[in-house]
Amino acid sequence: RRFFFRQAFEIYGGTAGFFTYGPPGSAVKNNLISLWRKHFVIEEGLMEIEDTNIMPHPVLKASGHVDRFSDFMVKDVENPNLVFRADKLLEDHMEKLLAGKDLSEEKKAEYETVLNMADAYSREELHAKLQQYGVVSPETKNALTEPQEMNLMFPTPIGPTGLIQGYLRPETAQGIFLNFPFCYEQNGGQMPFGVAQIGKAFRNEIAPRQGLLRQREFTQAEIEFFCMPGDKPHPKFKSVADLELALFSSPLQLSAQPPVKRKLGEAVAEGLIANETLGYFIGRTYLLGERAGILPEHIRFRQHLPTEMAHYACDCWDMEV
Repeated sequence: RRFFFRQAFEIYGGTAGFFTYGPPGSAVKNNLISLWRKHFVIEEGLMEIEDTNIMPHPVLKASGHVDRFSDFMVKDVENPNLVFRADKLLEDHMEKLLAGKDLSEEKKAEYETVLNMADAYSREELHAKLQQYGVVSPETKNALTEPQEMNLMFPTPIGPTGLIQGYLRPETAQGIFLNFPFCYEQNGGQMPFGVAQIGKAFRNEIAPRQGLLRQREFTQAEIEFFCMPGDKPHPKFKSVADLELALFSSPLQLSAQPPVKRKLGEAVAEGLIANETLGYFIGRTYLLGERAGILPEHIRFRQHLPTEMAHYACDCWDMEV
C-alpha cells in the first residue's frame, strides 16, 4: 500500500520477475546506488563507464555466455507448462528434510552437503540427486523430467532485417572488459586500476521468486579491478586486515561445517583468501553492508565451490545476508 514496489504491469496480469519501484522504493534504491558510488568509485578512485544494454552475438560468444550461461530446468511430466529450476527444487527439498525431527548427525551432514552443492552439480549429478531423494513437482506431486539446460539470455534482433543477432546483456562486466585498453590509456598506462559500471542487466530466469532478490530485469553495480599477475598485493590492505568476518570456505561447505570467524589478515596469510587485493575488496564490501544498515552478525562470505568457480577465477567469495 505504501508503494515501495509492486508487480510490474499488474493490471494486465503481470509477469514473474518484473517489478516497478514506487516513489519511496525509487528513493531507497537511489540512496543505495549513491552510497555504493561514494564508497567505491569516489573513495577508491575508480573510473566509471556506461556501456550499452544490447550486445551483438560475437561479444557474448567470446565471453562464454552463449555456450555456458545456463541453469538447469525440469518440467512436470503430466503438465509441461509447470517448469522449475532444478537446483532450487533440490535445495527446497533438502531444507524440508533438515527441518525433520530426530535427525542423526550423519543424515544432517548428508543433507547439508547436498544443500550446499545443489547449484554446483552437473546435469547428470543433479538428476541423480533428484531421483535419490524422490523430488517431485511441488504442486501436483507428479514425476519430473530430466534436467535440461536453458540459456538465461534474452535474444533480440538488431537492425531492420533482423539478421544481426543480439542479446540484452546478462551482466555489466562485458562492457568493462571491452573497454579495458581505453581505460588503461586513461590511467596513463599504469597498473593497477579499477573500472566501475552501474546499469541494467537482464536474465530470463526459469522460475523467478524471492521478490526483488531474483528478477529478470535488475540494476547491477560492478567493479573490475585490474592488477598484474603474481602476489597481487594491495597498498590499503592493512586498513581492513583486522576485520573479523564469518568465512564459509569451500572445505567447510563440503564437510557440512558452519562458517568460522577469521580476521582477513590471517585468512590471506594462510591462503584461505587468495591474495591481498581480493581480501581488501571483501573487507570493503563488508563495510559497505554495514554502512547500508545490515547488522554485522547477519553477514557472511561464502567461497565458491570448485565446480561453480568461473573458468577465469583463482578464488571467489560472495557476501551473503
